Amino acid sequence: MDFIVVVTFETTPDNHGEARQVLDEYIGSFLSIQPGFIDSRLNEREDRGGYLHFARWRNEADFRAFAEKAKNHPLLPKIRQFDASATFYQAVRHYTGPAVD
Repeated sequence: MDFIVVVTFETTPDNHGEARQVLDEYIGSFLSIQPGFIDSRLNEREDRGGYLHFARWRNEADFRAFAEKAKNHPLLPKIRQFDASATFYQAVRHYTGPAVD
């Protein structure tokens, strides 16, 4: 099954909007076009103090290949200022409701 990557980003009122812009650009123009990428969701914390990015990959090897390329991406220094913390999972079951979008 899928390889899941969950990354949290901590923001402040001063950099919250910038974080959204930087993450949108990085995810939309780089991460999402990598081989093995399935889909992802960028979620805003209710208190506007951060974001959670949930990404599905075909397998761990595809994610690791992407991660190697990402080490030299020009937006990475900006992204690191948002105290990113990643956690990895192997999907074991997938559930869907009657209305899937």
